[in-house]
Amino acid sequence: MKSQTIFATLAFTLVALLSFAVWAFGSALHTSETGMYALCAVVFFGLGGVALAPASGASGRRNLTGFSLRFSLGFLIYAFVWSVAWFAFRNTFGEVIGSFLGLLALVAVLRQGRSKTQDLFTATAVVFFWYTLGYYLGGQSYEALQNRGALAIELPWERTTVVTLARFSWGLFYGLGLGFGLARMLQASRPS
Repeated sequence: MKSQTIFATLAFTLVALLSFAVWAFGSALHTSETGMYALCAVVFFGLGGVALAPASGASGRRNLTGFSLRFSLGFLIYAFVWSVAWFAFRNTFGEVIGSFLGLLALVAVLRQGRSKTQDLFTATAVVFFWYTLGYYLGGQSYEALQNRGALAIELPWERTTVVTLARFSWGLFYGLGLGFGLARMLQASRPS
């Protein structure tokens, strides 16, 4: 595994933690679930492309700006598709169909201008696998840290502290999964 992939994964995970901080701490910043998701997405729009740039090979101001704008557009489409599916179904089906179709769009946008790319569905399947692994491990961690589910852990802290930690744990796994999937896809599409 290339060091750029590892660095981009870790940087993207930090962006995810910043985004999930909107959920963990920012209830005063938003008044609705839709507002919360929009603010979380804004963090990714601004920083996600910069975080993934090492894996993409984008260097120089112009290339970095172009890649960051492509990422922002792709993530905007992903976030919109995921949100529509989530608000329409509010269940696992909505999460899965929204994430797959949203990631398909994100991957398609990120592949633009790449000289060496995998088949769109293969690239999306790889990103979707890592995303799903991170998303659902995050969800399990979120439940377990709040003393719920099969892996329940009772922590000796105040409820608000436990909830905040649980929300950040979801962000950690989400960032690692999606970040690794996207970084691998971008690294694989770089010229040799």
